[in-house]
Amino acid sequence: MIVARNLSKTFGVNKVLDNVTFEIQHGSITGLIGHNGAGKTTLMGILCALMRPDEGSVRVGGVDLFSDMEKARSLIGYVPQKTSLYPEMSGRENLHYFGTIIGLSGKALEQSIIDVSVATALEEHLDKRVVHYSGGMQKRLNLAIGLLGNPQILYLDEPTVGVDPETREIILATLSDLAHVQGCTILYTSHYFEEVERICERLIILEHGRVIADDSIANLQNESLERYLQRNGVR
Repeated sequence: MIVARNLSKTFGVNKVLDNVTFEIQHGSITGLIGHNGAGKTTLMGILCALMRPDEGSVRVGGVDLFSDMEKARSLIGYVPQKTSLYPEMSGRENLHYFGTIIGLSGKALEQSIIDVSVATALEEHLDKRVVHYSGGMQKRLNLAIGLLGNPQILYLDEPTVGVDPETREIILATLSDLAHVQGCTILYTSHYFEEVERICERLIILEHGRVIADDSIANLQNESLERYLQRNGVR
């Protein structure tokens, strides 16, 4: 579903990504980890078509990301770490606004709003202004926006940072259902290794812009994931 080949990106004299290659299978959840500065944010930017690599290619759902960008982007949902919400608008109004941006309208938009609010346990709070949402509710709304239009591929950047335990459980359960029941393909970045071990089948570790590990969680656990991460300088 996601095929990245030989991705490289340099800013000035700093090579942020160096020949990054991996494949992510349909309906799976893959974790992406690495210390600050490893290249995760740049890689996410390229995968979302927010920037172009200096070298390499990306295909999503069989579509070349940069040759047919409009079609490729229609397959992708993105949940950034930092929420980008309009606090004086209600949750429903936020969802309606962002839904129109991705081309939804009419009954399709209204049904998508219902679906994502149920998935993120926000259906009883849609008509409240976001300024009155708790931090956890804002994170759930941020996730709901990424789910609008039922994307086939979902990228998430640290979606549980700073949330309460209840919100974390809702987010993780939602992601598991999306992948294993609905067939969504998910790439998930996190600094919480217990989350990665819990919901991901595979793990990609970036170190100084290079992939130093790309294997199943089970295989990594066989030699102790904790020792593996420490040995490779991830923490």
